[in-house]
Amino acid sequence: MTRRLVLVSAALAVGTGVLGAVIGARGDAEQKPTGACRDWIAIRAHASEIAAARPLVAKMKRAFGAPGVAVAIAADGKLVWSATCGFADARRRVPVARTTTFRIGSVSKTLTAATAARLAQLGQMELDAEVQRYVPDFPRKQRPITIRQLGGHLAGIRHYQGREALSTKHYGSVRSSLEIFADDPLVVAPGTRFSYSSYGFNLLGAAVEGAKGSPFAAAVTETLLSPLRMTRTRLDDGRPGRGRSRFYEVTSTRKAVPAPRVDLSNRFPSGGFLSTAEDLARFGAGITDVGFMNAATQDLLFTPQKTSSGEATRYGFGFEVGRSPFGRVAGHTGNVVGGTSFIFVHPRTRVVVALTTNIGFVTVANPPSLRHVPDPPQLAIPFIHRALKG
Repeated sequence: MTRRLVLVSAALAVGTGVLGAVIGARGDAEQKPTGACRDWIAIRAHASEIAAARPLVAKMKRAFGAPGVAVAIAADGKLVWSATCGFADARRRVPVARTTTFRIGSVSKTLTAATAARLAQLGQMELDAEVQRYVPDFPRKQRPITIRQLGGHLAGIRHYQGREALSTKHYGSVRSSLEIFADDPLVVAPGTRFSYSSYGFNLLGAAVEGAKGSPFAAAVTETLLSPLRMTRTRLDDGRPGRGRSRFYEVTSTRKAVPAPRVDLSNRFPSGGFLSTAEDLARFGAGITDVGFMNAATQDLLFTPQKTSSGEATRYGFGFEVGRSPFGRVAGHTGNVVGGTSFIFVHPRTRVVVALTTNIGFVTVANPPSLRHVPDPPQLAIPFIHRALKG
């Protein structure tokens, strides 16, 4: 599973109809075989688009070797489809529900970045300030590092080394987790080159704490999660929670085996959230709502940053960004021990696709090929075309 989001360049599919009644949301789970796919929300007017997306989700599930998967799609700020397939716990045959939470890996970066962007919009954070304004004990480097650079992977902070992605050490706070890399030299001078760094987003999370004056989890909840009604999203602090999936890793033969124990406290802001597909779709709908994120803040998130030499990076502020036949698109993939996820956003139509699974690709020596797997943004094409057609 590659880290970069594949942005669709295919021609638009045909879609017709207008918003209608909800169907499939009240089906009797007892009438279906355990683990069967189930629609929780299906807007009748989007039946043709849903029918086009459904087989793609099934192909992804098979290709990933995932015991369970959940997908949610929003259009113009409203959830139009939510579905689940398979098992949250394969051994106990517990089916995935709409409230099942999954590890979302680096999709966590979008939540951290959106929180910082929202604080900047509210006048509580300065994006071009040096990070030491909010994290005064972080060691100064040979050149200043700004909040904006952290959100665009332009700060020069290193990424994981060795087996750090499999860490079992517990850190009591986001600030304490900075000790992993705080004294290490930068890999490039800030601003000069895009260099992907989960640890850079840990530092951004610490800056969010400093700007908000509260612990990271509370800052994100108050600033982002609560206003957007993302009630199932939280940090994976290791405590068993109601509705949390079991975690699995894929083998080279696409078999799912129990994932090894890891402690995500070394990466809470960059890869440590649990969420649901529906919550992530609500998130995408929220950040494309000018009543919550104004036009300038959306431009911050969805416009490629540039290096000091003027080269565009294809990464905005917490989001991979690109162009398509239907305009600007953005999103992020996540791959962590026990979870693979993605979010895709088309800001113009507010079409959002979110998918979560309980399978990871971190520990397998020879990952199975995903060459013929549908690109995740393909799920959005019929919905976008429908919105553009009006």
